[in-house]
Amino acid sequence: MLKVGDLNSGKKIVQISSAHHVFDNRIFNKISKSLASNGYNVDLIIQHEKDEVVDGINIVALPPAKKKTDRIIKIIPILFKKVINYPAGTIFHFHDPELLPIGLLLKLFGYKVIYDIHEDSVTAIEQKKYLPAIVKKTVIYVLRMFEAIAHKKLTTIIAEKYYKERFPEAFEVLNYPKLNWATNLIVERKSPDSLLYTGSVTEDRGAYLHAKILNHMDKSELSSISIVGSCSPYLYKELIDSIKGSKSRLKGNGSGKSVPFDKIVKAYNGKEWIAGLAIFPKTRHYAQKQLTKFFEYMAAGLPIIYTDFPAWKAFLEPLNVGIAVDPGDFSKIKETVLRLKQEDDLRKKMGENGRKAILDTYNWEKEEEKLLTLYSTLASGYN
Repeated sequence: MLKVGDLNSGKKIVQISSAHHVFDNRIFNKISKSLASNGYNVDLIIQHEKDEVVDGINIVALPPAKKKTDRIIKIIPILFKKVINYPAGTIFHFHDPELLPIGLLLKLFGYKVIYDIHEDSVTAIEQKKYLPAIVKKTVIYVLRMFEAIAHKKLTTIIAEKYYKERFPEAFEVLNYPKLNWATNLIVERKSPDSLLYTGSVTEDRGAYLHAKILNHMDKSELSSISIVGSCSPYLYKELIDSIKGSKSRLKGNGSGKSVPFDKIVKAYNGKEWIAGLAIFPKTRHYAQKQLTKFFEYMAAGLPIIYTDFPAWKAFLEPLNVGIAVDPGDFSKIKETVLRLKQEDDLRKKMGENGRKAILDTYNWEKEEEKLLTLYSTLASGYN
């Protein structure tokens, strides 16, 4: 059967990020692999220790950034020297707002350029405590200006539905999970006794709240909490120090290194999980998001214990895949954990509902069709 990409076999596509991990799930596992498997010649310019080919993707290495300022001062000049050597007909796909000046310049040179909006960058900057107010206002002003120009001049893709408020003409390619691991993941959890959190571990993603649950439940009620994701050594020590009693009940890795997705999938195969955690503090940045972990927990057949943001409840409650809690009410959180632990039918039903929703609707395969259609349209413009 002819695939969409076969019509443009060999077309050069360049995925570019100065900030993300080389094997980022959206950039590498979803977008790059989807394009490569459909006939496109894909380069990925990103921080990595060496140039190499992985799963058909040509990784073009940028030097690792030791400090955040290195991305601007050192990496971007190197990146620019690489991209200007690509021939006419190349399609560039950028994944970071700091790279927009390069993207707009390439557009001026006649290239097709995509700006992929993964993050609500404005609210992300607003909640950075270390930035002075005047710096935040200045950075947000400049960011809004560049993104407004990009939305008019470049092809914009959004990973979350609510980004349409700022980018009404953008193409939705939503960050739903791939079915290749989810379809075969059938785990029967008869006597679960632990909780799971996956993804980046930070204060604004509930790290302290999740660890604190252990101080409100003894070992007979909750054996442990596992955090599978990047966590800085400083934060990990803080989390361990915050636990009363046995520190070993919090399981994780404080190396600060990104966790490959295959290791996260391995964690999802665990039989010990009562539920997946998404108890975030109430910040504007996360209030409207549909977290990637929602869909992964659902794919893994895990009920979700999540913050009672109105938008989160409006999305998840009709699906009946979890229970909303006030992040400051640890009595309610404990009650919810015990309920899901003890009520096998409820836990099983929520898990089944989640898997059905993923298999039927919220999966990458449906989003991939949108991506390939968009790319085919852009590539045909060069013919």
